[in-house]
Amino acid sequence: MLATACTSNKEWQNIEFYNVEKMEQLTEKPLHVEEDSAGLGQLHNDDESREMDVKVDMQFMKSENVANEKVCNLINGHLIELLLKQSSELSIDDAIAQYIEDVKTEFHGDEVANVYHDHLTGRAEYGMENVINYRLLEDIFTGGAHPCKLTTILRFNTQTGEFITLDDVFPTLNQTRLQDILLAKLMKDQNVQSLDELHQKGILEMTDMFISSNFALREDSIEFHYNEYDIAPYASGACTICVSYEDVKDIISTTWENRK
Repeated sequence: MLATACTSNKEWQNIEFYNVEKMEQLTEKPLHVEEDSAGLGQLHNDDESREMDVKVDMQFMKSENVANEKVCNLINGHLIELLLKQSSELSIDDAIAQYIEDVKTEFHGDEVANVYHDHLTGRAEYGMENVINYRLLEDIFTGGAHPCKLTTILRFNTQTGEFITLDDVFPTLNQTRLQDILLAKLMKDQNVQSLDELHQKGILEMTDMFISSNFALREDSIEFHYNEYDIAPYASGACTICVSYEDVKDIISTTWENRK
């Protein structure tokens, strides 16, 4: 379930979130060629129709303050580029419309899947001081045994509009220690004492522990999200590891250590 924005009286939480939603459905019957009695090819519709639906339901930023509006525009541009894969020079409506057109093009070029859907749900939330976390849940089905559900988490500085990277929060030299902290927390959450016990649960069988790029700087902790297949099989679902700021106080960048 996606987290939603919460209210607060903190003065720095002065950016508003608003929803933009657009959906399009398409049903088509592919054509095939059959020879008539004269040996000439005739086009006919297939009996089985193909269906596609794409839905974008995303929050974007706005503010009545001129300076904050510039920050909002920068964040919205990042969302357009990083999540919709469109040019930040496009308006929000045009970027969403182009995203839908791209999905339709992919659908028309796919001759396998008869049912095709792509749903994007994006929500913003305030986190630690001067940070907005953004979660995008993408629910995709293009054929196969089951849909694919992917969560992407981004972070933005509410003072500058800049995208916050892992290296901004944890210096590169400290990231090995962070990885160890995450592994220890995962083992604690799973109530195991060793890697072998994790493997018996199907966790980290195909990969070593790594730091997920999908993380949120929450008010009380840092949340690292691992999608299906990242560290465990599909049947195990997605995994979230939360570490407190106290747990990482010795390795977090000084820029962030006092923002809670």
